[in-house]
Amino acid sequence: MAHSIDPRRASELTDELTRRVQAIHPNLTWHFGAGVEAEHCLTVSANGVAAVRPAAERWLRAAPAATPTWEFRSSQQADPAALANLLDIAGHKVDLSRTSFSISRSEGRSRVDVGVFHPAFAQMPQGAAQQVTYLVLDWVVGEDNVERWLGRIETLSSEPVEPASADALTREVARLAAAQNADEWALGRWESPDGTTGIASYRPWLRWLDHPTLDRHHLIAMTYDAQPNGLPADGAALDALRTVEDGLMSTVGSRGVLVGHESSRCVRTFHIYTDSEDATVGDDINAYVARTGHTSRSSPDPAWREVRHFTG
Repeated sequence: MAHSIDPRRASELTDELTRRVQAIHPNLTWHFGAGVEAEHCLTVSANGVAAVRPAAERWLRAAPAATPTWEFRSSQQADPAALANLLDIAGHKVDLSRTSFSISRSEGRSRVDVGVFHPAFAQMPQGAAQQVTYLVLDWVVGEDNVERWLGRIETLSSEPVEPASADALTREVARLAAAQNADEWALGRWESPDGTTGIASYRPWLRWLDHPTLDRHHLIAMTYDAQPNGLPADGAALDALRTVEDGLMSTVGSRGVLVGHESSRCVRTFHIYTDSEDATVGDDINAYVARTGHTSRSSPDPAWREVRHFTG
């Protein structure tokens, strides 16, 4: 059907495409645009909603191969040239070229905090100004990179003291992405107000967008022989923990990912994500946990909110 659609005109076929896309998931959206390697691109997007993104990704994986005419994507790609345009929204014509940014990144953080300012915001409803903020960021760095690399996002009512350009924001995100190593593990340690100590081993660069269909969180807990401060004792206790971790990884294999684990109060908790449409891997995890006498629970978590203390 797609080859017969003119992406520049509304028609009965575009209505039919809407019907078919929303039959996959009612919150999916679609739009046509220029392709990178093809003449046109059809994007079916979750519109920034993490719970919908797995449906968009599964659609993309089932899409036909690209042709010289059409290619397919599951998120809005960066298009900084869009900031040369006028945007008509809420009765206002917004000259996007007048947009400026504030950029802040603390050393060691894996996120960039961004503020977006436009002189038209002062005359616009707050909701419309916020909509422009997110549209602009999608165009500057791409929908996925907004979620992957941006931290706090603000719609600014006044121009930043040191306004930054869209190019500066693009460069800052590129620097952060260049430092990424999804296989890198970090160690963390904390102390609760009651004096309890905890440690964690985790993958700070890993993002749910790296694995958009791994939308089910499994929490596996095991007790261990502990020191007086609640951390694992040396020797046999650590060996037992490593054995359980190896067993979990062997059970899950390539069907999921271990984001990290944390130990405190004589309990180690493992955080694993799998595809909710793969019932077998969940059954295998539960069977392994039952055999080893530990406890587990699982729940939907497409945005990986249960591990945001690890991934930022």
